[in-house]
Amino acid sequence: MKAPLLLLISIFLIAARVDSSAVKVDEPKVCYGCHDALESLNKKKAVHTAFKQGTCSACHNPHASKHAALINDDIKTLCLSCHENVKHDIIKISGHQPAVDGDCITCHDPHASDYKDQLKQKTTPLCTQCHTAIAGWSASATVHAPVKSENCAACHRAHGSEYENLLVQPVPTICFSCHKQDAPFAAAHKGYDLAKANCITCHDPHISNKPDLMMTNQHAPFKAGTCVSCHTSGAGSAFALVSEPKSLCLKCHKEVQNSIDLPYRHNLTDERSCLNCHNPHAAPASPLLAAEQKDLCFRCHFKGDKYKAKDRLQYMTHGGIDCSQCHSVHGATNAGYLKSTGEDLCRGCHTDSHKGSHPMGGEIIDPRTNTTLVCTGCHKLHGADFKPYLPLNPARELCLQCHKK
Repeated sequence: MKAPLLLLISIFLIAARVDSSAVKVDEPKVCYGCHDALESLNKKKAVHTAFKQGTCSACHNPHASKHAALINDDIKTLCLSCHENVKHDIIKISGHQPAVDGDCITCHDPHASDYKDQLKQKTTPLCTQCHTAIAGWSASATVHAPVKSENCAACHRAHGSEYENLLVQPVPTICFSCHKQDAPFAAAHKGYDLAKANCITCHDPHISNKPDLMMTNQHAPFKAGTCVSCHTSGAGSAFALVSEPKSLCLKCHKEVQNSIDLPYRHNLTDERSCLNCHNPHAAPASPLLAAEQKDLCFRCHFKGDKYKAKDRLQYMTHGGIDCSQCHSVHGATNAGYLKSTGEDLCRGCHTDSHKGSHPMGGEIIDPRTNTTLVCTGCHKLHGADFKPYLPLNPARELCLQCHKK
């Protein structure tokens, strides 16, 4: 009895499979039956190819999916299955983080938009969502023409580039595509050969409160026009230095020499030495820093897979105060370039902390280390998950690290 029944069931399943494969669905009409609000999107200026062709199933599973909105795969994998060019861009030297992370719909509407490439907004408000400094640029005295016209793509690629900062070409090639090297140009640069110059060590590529986009903080010899203080002279000279960077800088900045002999030296023995952090001619931040500390320090620190799980802002300690508030920038006797250790590091600001709460310091011993309990026994300097700068939940988990009974 069982055999005929199993045979009957098998025949039924085969027939069902044949019938289901023959079912033809009128896409997108059947989809618009419920998702009627989407149909009008076809009238927008930039329409996604699959959506325009009415093949909703190219991106969505009609029955079930483990992804939101019934999409066929995670956003990154789904989009890159068609956009091969982006797949190649994001693995280049400079990758735009949203593209690298697969957050395509942060910038693009998946169906349609009134902006080119299905961008969700015009360039400036779109980019300002992450690059918040852009919001105030228009008020500057001098604004670079591409910035004024909201044409970021004139200089930057959207997804990835083989050049730093997503540039479409390296500096100075990209600069010379607009700024011709004529006689007035040569005179303004004292006849130096600029073929391999880094224009953005003097000029801000976006905005400035000075003419010609010159950066506000200027090195004294540069401001005085005495280039020969640091460079070899003569027309056609390519800005060759009179000596290697560290020796050249220490001729004037003698106070930094003492840091070289400390146990922890910050890049001072590196080939670029001072130039890792400072611009030699002009800079957007003082003292001749290549960027504000909150951006400059993050160029090297808190990078890599170890830190990807958290937003960068979680590593910005104490409301974004300058890193030099706690760290010695050139060298220190303490690990992490800390200016001091134990309670002394924090007491400079937090003078009254723990006077009436958890005891610490002196004879109070941390059972985990068998040393004096200090601020960093409970608080993290960077990347804490709980307030105030606590690595574990203070309601229970943190306390149980020591108070196990």
